[in-house]
Amino acid sequence: MLNVGLSAQKLKQVKSLQGYWSFSVGDDLSWRWTNHDFSGWDKIYLGSSWESQGYDGYNGYAWYKRKVEMPPISSNTKLILQIDQIDDAEEVYFNGVLIGSTGSFPPNMQTAYSQLRRYPVPPSLIDPDGNNVIAVRIYDVYLSGGILGQAGLFTDVASTYLLNDLSGAWKFKPGNNVNFSQFSYNDKDWDILDVPQTWESQGYPNLDGYAWYRKEFNWDRSTLGDDVVIVLGRIDDKDVAYLNGKRIGSVDEIKQGPYYAGKQDYQTLRAYRISRTMLNRGKNMLAVRVWDDGLDGGMSDGPIGIMTVKAFESYFSEHEKSNNLFEYFLDQFLD
Repeated sequence: MLNVGLSAQKLKQVKSLQGYWSFSVGDDLSWRWTNHDFSGWDKIYLGSSWESQGYDGYNGYAWYKRKVEMPPISSNTKLILQIDQIDDAEEVYFNGVLIGSTGSFPPNMQTAYSQLRRYPVPPSLIDPDGNNVIAVRIYDVYLSGGILGQAGLFTDVASTYLLNDLSGAWKFKPGNNVNFSQFSYNDKDWDILDVPQTWESQGYPNLDGYAWYRKEFNWDRSTLGDDVVIVLGRIDDKDVAYLNGKRIGSVDEIKQGPYYAGKQDYQTLRAYRISRTMLNRGKNMLAVRVWDDGLDGGMSDGPIGIMTVKAFESYFSEHEKSNNLFEYFLDQFLD
């Protein structure tokens, strides 16, 4: 489906990362670590190309780094690093650990200069009592290079509605085999992708057609009421979802039900209401078959998790149900 550079995930900024960052041309993976001394690096302003700030004509590898004092947030808050327009491809490290990448480096170079990056920051990486370091490794092919848009740390509005947050690492395999839906299927050799993100941004730039995602999770809320809603975000383009081997829904069924906001398939929030009795106390398995028509594909945008019916309907009413005028005309244009 066409990537128009928009995302429906609802975020609230908790810290701007605009301003000057430390900068160096060249490439050394040891620069990602927090104990690397970058005090002698140049300073350039985020939002303008490095060519316009003294590095005219430079193409190739370069790094941005910045120490960040974390905003006061609760331990269960989902924190997201958002960066807009990196020319051409990048890897992003938080306290030395890779948290996301978009595009690809040589020898299989693929540009992603126009894409909005949203990378979850694992709570285990955050040092709440000290400075944290963000490092961005960039490769530029030609013309403008660097971080050309804005950057900031955000919280996911939906995280406050979730009983279980199921974002993060999911098993992934291209192809189509109905046995992939089964609880006991052996997926130990499958790849691991971050969800929500497109599969193009995670090593599958030319994949169209069928692929499967699987996620094992624990459930221990035995005192909860009868129904819950499994929320699988936005999926590009079509899906069929299974819980513990049983089919729980598809986007075509959503379009016939109460949780449809009149959007195209790839913009439609997947929300599958199920009886709590379908959930095992202990281990459970979600499996999602995805069909991509072209361009971006996969479980591309959040929220991802389990909500009570009351919480989901509150979220849906406030954040999903009504398109504004711009969204309405954009949907009509793209249809």
